[in-house]
Amino acid sequence: MTDPRASGPNATSDALAGTQWELLTIDGEPAASGEVPLVITFGHDGRVSGSTGVNQLTASYTVTADYLTFGPLATTRRAGSPELMAQEHRVVGSLASMCAFRHDARTMSIDGPLGRIELANTDPPPEPAPLPRDSGGGLSAGG
Repeated sequence: MTDPRASGPNATSDALAGTQWELLTIDGEPAASGEVPLVITFGHDGRVSGSTGVNQLTASYTVTADYLTFGPLATTRRAGSPELMAQEHRVVGSLASMCAFRHDARTMSIDGPLGRIELANTDPPPEPAPLPRDSGGGLSAGG
């Protein structure tokens, strides 16, 4: 019998699981960082967590090839400056329900109801090493 905690109904191994992203822009406007960096972490448990710059957020998530779907988003209830609270409203509203998204190993964009959010992977894979240049005029037939 298998341990139900190891692969429960919320366990996920999608492409985002185990990654953390820094929020860079909201609808083309640079994101303002408050007391803490604006980061979003996708867990292997099907949960997303992070910071809006003022409050912490958490929700469930699922991923398909074209869509990132968030469950109801919960946040802590601290107050911040009017600018940061307005930004928080846009972040929370943009990470609502089913959102079209695109990502690669370094960047991600999420098109939510209140605008596009651009993010950068906080731990991207290393750049591939450049291939050595052939200075001898081509390959030789061993010998």
